[in-house]
Amino acid sequence: MAKPSTASTGLRVIVFLLIALFVCGGVFFGYQIYDTVRQAVLTLGLPDIGNLPSLAIGAQPANASLPNIAAGERVNVLFLGIDRRPTEKCPCRTDVMMLATLDPKTNTAGLVTIPRDLYVPIPGVHEDRINTAMFYGDLYKYPGGGPALAKKTVEYNLGRRVDYYVLVDFGGFRKVVDTLGGIDICVPKAIDDPTYPDMNYGYKPIHIPAGCQHMDGDVALEYARSRHQDSDFGRSKRQVQILLALRDKALRLDLLPKLPTLIPTMWNTFETDMSPQVVLALAAAASKVKTEDIKTASIDQTMTVEFVTNAGADVLWPDRAKIGQLMQEVIPTDNTTTNPSAQLAQEAAHVLVLNGSKTPLAAEHTAQYLQAQGFQVTAYGNADRFDYPNTVLIDYTGNKNATITALANIFHVGPENIRRVTDVKTSADISVILGADWTPPATTTP
Repeated sequence: MAKPSTASTGLRVIVFLLIALFVCGGVFFGYQIYDTVRQAVLTLGLPDIGNLPSLAIGAQPANASLPNIAAGERVNVLFLGIDRRPTEKCPCRTDVMMLATLDPKTNTAGLVTIPRDLYVPIPGVHEDRINTAMFYGDLYKYPGGGPALAKKTVEYNLGRRVDYYVLVDFGGFRKVVDTLGGIDICVPKAIDDPTYPDMNYGYKPIHIPAGCQHMDGDVALEYARSRHQDSDFGRSKRQVQILLALRDKALRLDLLPKLPTLIPTMWNTFETDMSPQVVLALAAAASKVKTEDIKTASIDQTMTVEFVTNAGADVLWPDRAKIGQLMQEVIPTDNTTTNPSAQLAQEAAHVLVLNGSKTPLAAEHTAQYLQAQGFQVTAYGNADRFDYPNTVLIDYTGNKNATITALANIFHVGPENIRRVTDVKTSADISVILGADWTPPATTTP
């Protein structure tokens, strides 16, 4: 692979630091980042920002409708961290997944950490841990690669559009922490992990004492990654703490003199599909967000159920109603969106179509029809019986209102036949049980 240009790599460093500042608050020195990018461009001898090389390694689909940040449209970014040894190449599983949002209209931001054991449908594959989405994307050569399938999987399961991704190699993370001179962390409880993975496929016992301390890159990575003492949920909280510490350190540093040192540390350890123009727009928008206007949260044990698969794997079954409520609190859907197709895309509801009538192939033909209308039909089949007089909608989440409304209009379902159930384990968000009052459109029949 061709060696990346100095300008492109320099901007990758800016993006990396922008991550910590973007998701963790303060005035987070946003304009200074914006100005630093401009100054870096001039320093590197590139006269025209519009002609900067793209950072993209995994390209955006050509038909993707990306937000106009300068015009105030919300932007969502998926942050991916991978555990890749120096001699390894992907396919890789993700060790860290975080979905961040920035709303330039309201000058607010948010961050949701996603546990890697969350057991979800992976589009085009099957149900598995969410951290395998990137692995399958690379393995099966999904368009855009592993990051693109990871984005699609998060969209599919969390009901939020994912505009961009940022992929960080943990080796690069460690080097950047060291280049910044380390970070200061207050450890609430000592960590003793005898099975922390080393770089040679073995174990390296670690001990991090309680109390406030200065961490170099190695210790910071250990603190962010260890999970055997307090589970994945405790680890998610520490990762947010690390980002806060990075933000705090970056606030106190003048980045421009650091660029010559930072550039080589990030060589080939960072990937994103953001263009330089998007980086600049994000920096400008981020400068207006205050600390108190940033929300952080984790999908934790209160909204998941421990579950053992048929293969014996310990996973987390999502409580979609509770996760949906969390998403609405931290990364709300834009109420200003009036376009029905855009609303359906935002909610990304999983629809299950079941035939409860005596019409042959009704579920299959209806599923095809709904897919053509922009609905995400995950499966179709037969209902528990075939004598339903009227079509019934079953809402398992309580927060897919646009989709419920659209389906109710299509099937002429009244309020009395819209049922809300939140205590059932299912990968669907909404079930459509077809009754005798529904006839699939003629265009879907052979």
